[in-house]
Formats: sequence, C-alpha cells, structure tokens
Amino acid sequence: MTQDRILEASVLELDHYGVTSYRVKRVAERARVSVSLLYTYFEDREALVAESVVARYRHAVAAAAAHFTRPLHAVATRDELRRALFELIDESQRPERAHTRRVRLECLAFAQHNARAASGIEAAKREVGAVVVGTVQPLVDRGLTSPGIDAVGFARLWYSLFFGQVALAGESHPLAQTAVAWSRSLRALVDVVARPETSVA
Repeated sequence: MTQDRILEASVLELDHYGVTSYRVKRVAERARVSVSLLYTYFEDREALVAESVVARYRHAVAAAAAHFTRPLHAVATRDELRRALFELIDESQRPERAHTRRVRLECLAFAQHNARAASGIEAAKREVGAVVVGTVQPLVDRGLTSPGIDAVGFARLWYSLFFGQVALAGESHPLAQTAVAWSRSLRALVDVVARPETSVA
C-alpha cells in the first residue's frame, strides 16, 4: 500500500511538474512518508521516475484500450461493427483524448533514454495489444471484417484513432488536418474495414 501511494504521488508529480522540475521531497510529502522511507521502496530518484513513467504510460494506453474495445464487445453483425466503429471515431476525437496522446508521447520520449522505463513500456504495450487483438479476433473469426483484414491489422488501423491525431491541426506540418477532415477520413476507412451488409457478395 505504501509503495502504491508513493508511486501514485510520483505520477501526480510528473503530471504537474514534468521530469525537469520533479522533486522527490514533494512526492514524499504527497504520499505522507519520509524521503528515507520512500527510498526503502525505490533505490533512487531515477528508479522512482522510471517506474512512474511506466505507470503513467500503462494507465493511458489501458484507458484507450478500454475505450477502443467497449463498443466491440456486443457486435454480432457487420452493420453493428460499422456502428461501433463510427462510435469509436467519435470517441477518439473527444478533447480529453488529446491528453492521453500527450502522456503517451512524453513517456515514449523519456523511455528512449532510460532502459528501465523502456522495458516497462514494452511490457505494457504487449499487455494492451493482447487485450485489443483478443477483442477483435472473434469479429474476424465470424467474418465481420473485410477479406484481408486480420485482427492485428484491424487493431493497428484503429490504434490510429487514439494515437494518430497528434496536435497537427493548424500547424504548418505537411500532415496537418482539421479534426473534421480527420474524422471524415476515418469514416471512409470504415468502408474498407467493414463494408456495409448490402455490398457483401
């Protein structure tokens, strides 16, 4: 319980101050422990920050996976799959999803220079990937997706719903696109992933 409380306080510290202004003393105060007790659970500041980055990443991608899979659980027909995908598109464009995208990018950037964080993030990716593919595989097995779209391909396409639209709108980036245009593109993709029942031969 104490270790979890410290980790939770550390994640909040990262959320509020980032890595450069991160202070172990504030983490200890927030967790209601002494700094010396904190270091009985984490070997040093770097270990605590790395574990906190992994916890932030795991929470962000697990939440995205929950949003991704929720509409797919009750799908029984191709038309229901199309409706679920349209729901996912709308859900993915909600403003609060931008925070998840930023957290993910921050964590990945940190992990490029920290082996402990990189290892933890890779484990989290595998866990979440397995959840998403496990949700999609029954849909593929029942022939609800278009030919050639397997569970992994489907999951990779729809991963872009949550992590593909990274604050590019309004910038001079060559891939910049408004939220409306991005949503329109994703809706067109539904016709590739799950053609309407009437067009199925």
